[in-house]
Amino acid sequence: MNYIGPRDVQLNTNQITGNADGTAIALGITDGVSYVDGKPTDEIICKKVSVVCPDNHYKSVTVKVKDLKTALTPELLQQSGGQKKVKFKNLTGKFWRNNSGEYILSASADSLEVIANA
Repeated sequence: MNYIGPRDVQLNTNQITGNADGTAIALGITDGVSYVDGKPTDEIICKKVSVVCPDNHYKSVTVKVKDLKTALTPELLQQSGGQKKVKFKNLTGKFWRNNSGEYILSASADSLEVIANA
């Protein structure tokens, strides 16, 4: 039999951030690169945004944002004291199991908006 497992369940915005708006607090941003045969390449395919979700018990997650032209930059985060409120568009997530057997949340979004004065 083919059973439904954790990898078959997709989480929505509210389940990840704890709110329907998809807002969270960004703490860091780096380039996400593609991999070939398990080795990283120089091709940048996303922005990896580390966030904490105050509405979800301050859980943290890294979200892969497909829009490479996001307004969020390391410089903006530094100017904002190391954190900035953001809102994700089409945020979803799935669990996968790492080599140690632990389940890890993989989250992605089409884009993000930096929320002014937040």
